[in-house]
Formats: sequence, C-alpha cells, structure tokens
Amino acid sequence: MNTYRNQNRQNTYILDKQIGDVNGDKISDIIYLIGEKTENPFYENIKVIVLDGMTMQWYVIPLDPKYSMAYTPWLILGSFTNANRKEMMVNLPVGGSGGLTYYYVISFLTNNAEYILGPEQFMTLSDTLGFEVIYMDHYRVLVKSVKLNQSYTLDISDRKEVYEGTVYDKDGKLLKPLEGFVIDLPHLYPIKIDGSVPYKLEAQHDIAGTSHADRLGSIVLYWKYTGNNQSWVLDPEMFFVMFG
Repeated sequence: MNTYRNQNRQNTYILDKQIGDVNGDKISDIIYLIGEKTENPFYENIKVIVLDGMTMQWYVIPLDPKYSMAYTPWLILGSFTNANRKEMMVNLPVGGSGGLTYYYVISFLTNNAEYILGPEQFMTLSDTLGFEVIYMDHYRVLVKSVKLNQSYTLDISDRKEVYEGTVYDKDGKLLKPLEGFVIDLPHLYPIKIDGSVPYKLEAQHDIAGTSHADRLGSIVLYWKYTGNNQSWVLDPEMFFVMFG
C-alpha cells in the first residue's frame, strides 16, 4: 500500500484493512479504506481500495463526495446478498449531537463496484415509512407509522423538570401542540438472526423531541437485501421501540 500512497498525496492514510473474497473468484482479496488528513479534525475524501488476490491489480472505489468524511472510519466484510461471497460495509462516523454515521454496502462481484446501500438511499427508505412523533398531555409521546400500522406510547415523565414551563404546564397539559421527529439516518448493525445467511441490517432510528440532542428513544427495524428486486425489504414483524 506504500506504493499507492507514494504515488498520491502524502497526507493519504490507511484507515482500515480487511481480507476476504469480495469479487467471487474464491481467492481472498485485500481491501483498504483510505482517507486524506487535512487541517480539519477528521479524514476526508475517503475511498475503498481493492487489491485483487488473483491478478494483484488495484481497484479504486470512490464514495459520494458529500458523504466521504469521518473521524474514525472502519470497514467490515459480510455476505448481504449471497452466502458465497462478501460485500464491503463502510462505516463513517461524523459525530454531532446525534452521533451521525454514514454507511455504505458495496458489492464488488467480478471486480465491478455496485453500491447497494448509500446514505441518501437509506434516508429515502426511512421517509417511505411515514413516522410521526406527537406529544400528548401528561408526559406521553405517541410514535406511529400509518404504513406499518403500528404505534407506541413513550412515557417521558422523567423529563418533567426540563419540560415544565416550556412544553407542559404544572398540571402536565401541553402548552401548545408539539411534534418531534425520527432521524432518517439510523445506526446500522449487520446481524444474523437464528444463524441466517446473508446478514440483515438492524436499523436504530433515534426518536428526537425538541431537538436532535433531546433523544426520547429508538425505533428498531430490520432490513434484508433481495437480489430479485435489487432493493432492501423491511421485515414489518420485527419493528419495535426502545425507550429512553
């Protein structure tokens, strides 16, 4: 990898490295995550570099320029589409009050990069679920999705000292109608349910109240990738809310 770095900018660093077959030829490849360190406190212009284990040829996979920076980026390999090969999952934590992270899942079958998941794609998937967060009297918050035909009520009475006088009166009545929101970019975790292959993605969406920092709980969803439709499909039977 030093050869690659010397041919490019001297501020380019190896951020992570994994070994596994990602192109489907049954020979392990070497996958690097690289980025540039500038005066900013995080890495920018992050890319995936694949060294083909059979031909020893390098392949450069750029990420979306709007979502290619992170403080502590990392890379994992896992089978999301087919048990016989692995995809690359890139995790780019960018921080902020919500602990925001950008995620990619990239297929590299026959040395052709295909982005089967990216940050904007998952925001679009989240939008289709139509979550609503509605404050109610007596320190209760209704979280519902008409599309999923499910709803939960959160008890937020532990925030009485914070909310009294700004959101509720002294009798627990709302001062005015108020809605929170569900953060579209979730925290994603590759998981196996009952030893299943391929992996599914567990998506934890933070439920926010008066601001991003006012976290009320999390909505947990499970998605799987279907090759027939080339899309992520939600498991509606595994939707639940974590409190607090």
